[in-house]
Amino acid sequence: MEWATQRRLIFIIITLAVFAMIGAGIYFLNFYKAPTCFDGLQNQGEEGIDCGGSCTVVCSDQIVKPAVLWQRSFESAHGVYNAVAYVENPNSDLGVEEATYRFTLYDEKNIYITERVGKTFILPNEKFAVFEPRFSVGNRIPKKTFFEFVSFSPWKKIQGNMPPLFIQGEQIESADTKPRVDAVMENKLLVPLKGVHAVAIIYDGEDNAIAASATVVDEIPPESSYNLVFTWLEAFRVPPVRVEIIPRINPFIAPAP
Repeated sequence: MEWATQRRLIFIIITLAVFAMIGAGIYFLNFYKAPTCFDGLQNQGEEGIDCGGSCTVVCSDQIVKPAVLWQRSFESAHGVYNAVAYVENPNSDLGVEEATYRFTLYDEKNIYITERVGKTFILPNEKFAVFEPRFSVGNRIPKKTFFEFVSFSPWKKIQGNMPPLFIQGEQIESADTKPRVDAVMENKLLVPLKGVHAVAIIYDGEDNAIAASATVVDEIPPESSYNLVFTWLEAFRVPPVRVEIIPRINPFIAPAP
């Protein structure tokens, strides 16, 4: 091949390469989108579409649905009931920021009385109580309480341990008049604990739940304790034997400055 012909061929190849690079750059700048966990595609090592692998959202087939261990309503005053559901999340490292639930109350003939929708969070590997107060039922008596989760925000892997909450000195007083439960909650950390929710459940001699109440503690200073108080307006219908206090802190809510 003559030298002039070689030069023309090299020039053509270089020109085509330049145009190819320019075209690739234009395509990249205008059309290419880097893989994300929200693009509706299974890419970047994901285990499903936008879930698993490098994505924080967990694929549905890896989630075990929370189990409702029991659900009940307790009369707190005439025509007014509190509802409680005792729930267990068996997922060891999965939780949700927001779970929507529904309580529905029925009478002895399974006729609907009332319902309420609320929201909570779910932490990994925890048993917790969902408490809803003051259901007004008039002269009707709830005989059946049904609790269900309606929807969940995306399940995510949650790393690290939740702040420990220590309860001690639980005492039941005035059970036959106006019952009261006193206990001490300890914060052994070097930082304050804010927005602590606590539910107290009263059990009889056969370990059946017979009453429940709840309280909210705005803040417990570092390395200090707080006196919890739970009260009821009317006497318990059966003798109480023990109390279980379940405290929780929502780690998804940033503390107020």
